[in-house]
Amino acid sequence: MPRRATRPLPRTLRGLVAHGATPAWTGGGGLHALSSPVTAAPRVLGSGEKAFSGILERLASARRSIEIRAFLWRDDDTGNTLGQALLDAAHRGVQVSIHKDRIAAVYEYAGGNKQSFFHKRVDPVRGVQAWFLGAVNRNRGSFRQRRNPLAEAILAHPNIAVEHHRKRFDHSKLFIVDERLVTLGSMNIGDNHHRDWVDIMVEVEGEPHIARLRERMAGLDEFDPSRGLDFLVHSREAHRPRTCPMLSHRLAILDAARESLTVEMAYLGDRRYTAALARAVRRGVDVTLVTAARADVLGNLNRATCDVLLRLTGAPRNLTIVLLPRMVHSKVVVIDHRFCDVGSANFTPLSHGVYDEINVFADSADFARALESEIAAHCREGRIVDRRLGYRRVTTQIEKAIVAYQSRKGG
Repeated sequence: MPRRATRPLPRTLRGLVAHGATPAWTGGGGLHALSSPVTAAPRVLGSGEKAFSGILERLASARRSIEIRAFLWRDDDTGNTLGQALLDAAHRGVQVSIHKDRIAAVYEYAGGNKQSFFHKRVDPVRGVQAWFLGAVNRNRGSFRQRRNPLAEAILAHPNIAVEHHRKRFDHSKLFIVDERLVTLGSMNIGDNHHRDWVDIMVEVEGEPHIARLRERMAGLDEFDPSRGLDFLVHSREAHRPRTCPMLSHRLAILDAARESLTVEMAYLGDRRYTAALARAVRRGVDVTLVTAARADVLGNLNRATCDVLLRLTGAPRNLTIVLLPRMVHSKVVVIDHRFCDVGSANFTPLSHGVYDEINVFADSADFARALESEIAAHCREGRIVDRRLGYRRVTTQIEKAIVAYQSRKGG
């Protein structure tokens, strides 16, 4: 089928499309020549109930240790079910380590049932931010916190160490069991992620992979796609201020696409990623972008970004944008039905320089097919964009200002 002819780029956007990043490994044939398929591919746990049940099974199997890195953890049915699973593990002698970021308390106060599992004291700054977010997103209401005896029992248990007082800027979602299995992806801990939202969690098994993850988190080695399976990491402690190697690597992975590029992404707005997607479309790659029709936050910025992408490319037939009626919270990229990038990092400036993020990169056709199948199932309830997207321009500018402020001030 012949492709629709593309219109010339507007002059103000031509420089944006020309921009790109080139890590050293992109030379000599690039990703396709460098990487070798991994023999033991990650597994897709999926979304919602299926993924949450899988996580609970892994926690129940723990014999020595559990480590959790959580951005958002609500005091609701899901949050308490997970909390009870951890308390049960601690009672049977498992050493539990929880890293919970205080920066996310504002989102716990502003969304869902507005109850935080650990952050029961609402400081004035977080209170004002939560009120503002609730007003912008039309989700007003009291966020007075209720006491939770289960959370108190977890904080007091001798086998559980909880780090939750610091603003760690850790956006990763990570469950490590017995230093042999890691589950990671986009799913926070709360009823909306469990019951309503679209998330994708995956798991990697094997002590060498966990050791490699530790090495990458500590900044002891660079990302190496030739391994077939590696971790894309941004760490405020390991990387110099205002640098993010993860950004250049992810952009280069996008630029390596030759045939197809499937993206399911919660939050958009970073011009560098918009440009990379536009470059892929214009060189003939079949690009599919799946996101929410109206995201819980940055909803207008998401729609504006999709509209910019349509304008950048002239909306040819090799660009498909699918909007889902539910909140899409996944962060997944699949290239040429082979290369996969899955984890916690969005296509936003906050994910590349402000927040700590952890994604897994895998060269595996089987893993790619499983992810594409999961995304295709999500798309069955969506609609394909066939015209320019409308959005609230004033609200979009407010959302841009919020992201710019957080990116500059570090949250």
